[in-house]
Amino acid sequence: MSVPIQFDAERAVVLSGGRSLVFHCHFYNCALQRAIEEGMGERAPKVLTEGAARAIHAQLTGLGDAIEDIPAFAEAAFRELGFGLLDLSGVGARGGAAKVQASHYAMGWTAVHGPRETPACFFPAGFIQGAVAVAHGLPLESVTVEERGCYAAGAEDCVFDVRVSEAEVAR
Repeated sequence: MSVPIQFDAERAVVLSGGRSLVFHCHFYNCALQRAIEEGMGERAPKVLTEGAARAIHAQLTGLGDAIEDIPAFAEAAFRELGFGLLDLSGVGARGGAAKVQASHYAMGWTAVHGPRETPACFFPAGFIQGAVAVAHGLPLESVTVEERGCYAAGAEDCVFDVRVSEAEVAR
């Protein structure tokens, strides 16, 4: 499965699902994340996760009916874009657990800054949130994702709890 990417030569941008797509290495991404964390303090995780969730939700929604299996596509896109190996098999319309092996953010953070006390994978959490919402036709804000184990904080893999609001589960 390949990520549908287009190059708009007139505007000199790479697009996926009609949205801009930018590639950065772990040095840039971790430096940016560190600056945001240092500048925003305890508000940073929410800002970083929500930003990723909105971007991924918009990109997947923009691809529309071209994708038959959103979870499989999201896993392939995550891998092909160099973010690691995402496993959404434990997540359904009621939530569950997702896992990322070889997380770009966790491994990048550890390589650049050393281990952390707290999880580092805000972008992957937002990616999972956006993908799960689109896959199950849920409002983005009804899905929450929390990393409970992170490679950067000493875990073997990055593990995420995915929760769907009770109101959506009852539907």
